[in-house]
Amino acid sequence: MIGIDAPRPSAKAWVTVASAWVVAVAALLAWVLGTPAPSLRAQLKILQLWSLETCVFLGLSLAAVVLSDLRRALDRRDVLAISMLIALALGLVLGLAPRTNRIFYDEHIYQNIGQNLADLGRAQMCNDGTLHDGRLQCSSGEYNKQPYAYPHVLSLVYRVFGVGTTTAFAVNAIAMGLAVGFLYLLVFFLFSDRVAAFFAALLLALTPEQLLWSATAAAEPSASVACIAALLAAACFVRSRSTVSLAGTAVAAAYAVQFRPESFLIVPVVALLLWQRARDEFTRPRLWWAGLLLLALTAIHVAHMVAVRNEGWGTTQDRMSLAYAAANLRVNGWFYLTDARFPMTCTLLAILGLSGRRAEPGRLAIACYFLSLFAIALLFYAGSYDYGADIRYSLATYPPMMILAGLGMARLAGWIERLAPRLPVLPALTAAVVFQFLWWYSPVVRSTADGAWAARADVEFARSLVPGLRGNSYVLTHNPGMFQVWGVNAGQMSLAVTNPAYLDDLAARFTGGVYLHWNFWCNVQDRVQREFCAKVLDLRPGEPVREFREGDQHYILYRLEAPVRKR
Repeated sequence: MIGIDAPRPSAKAWVTVASAWVVAVAALLAWVLGTPAPSLRAQLKILQLWSLETCVFLGLSLAAVVLSDLRRALDRRDVLAISMLIALALGLVLGLAPRTNRIFYDEHIYQNIGQNLADLGRAQMCNDGTLHDGRLQCSSGEYNKQPYAYPHVLSLVYRVFGVGTTTAFAVNAIAMGLAVGFLYLLVFFLFSDRVAAFFAALLLALTPEQLLWSATAAAEPSASVACIAALLAAACFVRSRSTVSLAGTAVAAAYAVQFRPESFLIVPVVALLLWQRARDEFTRPRLWWAGLLLLALTAIHVAHMVAVRNEGWGTTQDRMSLAYAAANLRVNGWFYLTDARFPMTCTLLAILGLSGRRAEPGRLAIACYFLSLFAIALLFYAGSYDYGADIRYSLATYPPMMILAGLGMARLAGWIERLAPRLPVLPALTAAVVFQFLWWYSPVVRSTADGAWAARADVEFARSLVPGLRGNSYVLTHNPGMFQVWGVNAGQMSLAVTNPAYLDDLAARFTGGVYLHWNFWCNVQDRVQREFCAKVLDLRPGEPVREFREGDQHYILYRLEAPVRKR
């Protein structure tokens, strides 16, 4: 362990670390800027897995050392409180929130990429895949624009337990429990306040949208807990000042930034926290070596962001612009004060926690944590919390909000105890928080009224088809990865439209039948998507096997006619 009063580093040490930085940055820029985007994507299909595996291996190894030292800082009260809070969070996710998809069809794409990582070692979604002995074989893979840490987490679980339809839901439920436990530890290690730590974790466990999205297969719950873990690692370093914990901070931050495009914002927050609580470290080379480790572990992610920088992300307009800020602020700002989906009391408590006369070092970093992730959504064309299912972007702001709210609750508890010394303040405040959730916000958690009913009905219909499609059959659809995760051979229907002979090849290979899934995208107003569906039936007539109607939506499974063989 390097002590706080370590000797002044030599000029040679600074020259060495500076030279290493120059070489590393130059090499990274030469690679990402000198490689054409298609070639870069092809390289990243292979490199993503090894980069993410390295993060996990180093992270687990370093965490084993750091946590063994930090256990001594906890006593039975902390273990009991964390265990109860985690049990509460898991109970609400598994018992109250309906388990369903809410962002279609991204959640299925994440799962399919995880399947590709687990079975093939490739960072891709599969557009033409078959299952052999339970393992995916992909003839046509496509590099996806979304970061790959969350699919990688899924792939780790797939490798241990196999690919399953409930795996992603289980991962996010566990992420909820970890978020609550990590938040308690983060607040306790930063501010040495058990009351603030308890209430911060409790408020997060009772946040309606946090619970609701933790019962989905979306990336946001896991992205949120990864950011908490990065800050927790930094808090551990602030306490111990060991080189191992510093390296652990770099590794945790490197993995965290690879969950969502905006997750990179956790890096300046970690840096600000270190500046507030360990400023002398910026005058020592080891901090800059840790920064170089962070750069090395995120190099593949930097290359990824360069490779996908021209993606449209669902719009032909500017993806990020100040022009969106005012309209998004009108929605997102009031969300924390007047929206039925978020407890206003948390916002008021956070203001109280932030406005203390003698601010503890670290609160500025937590405030910037909230502001940075709140502000980035304002600049995004689809950043309004009322835009489709994009309320999920608010999940990233909940941990810092609840940290400040926990500090505010601790301050409030102190006031009440001074005014009424005999009053059981902490049990009373706990009961009030739980009552508020049960009375006003539990109906929000139970709801599935999110406007995605048509896509949800499509997925439920498709899932009901699976028992009859397993085996030597093949499905043409807009969402082949969904079927592949379910164990069914499937491919993009566009493959048949652009190459009609492909239908003959499929018919020859799959004697169990070739099917067309008339799905959600066949019913939308997008002419291109509708034409894909119609053109396949024009190429090869089909007989309806199963049909289902939901509202004005019509879902059909066609069995396409086999080609007439010439004698």
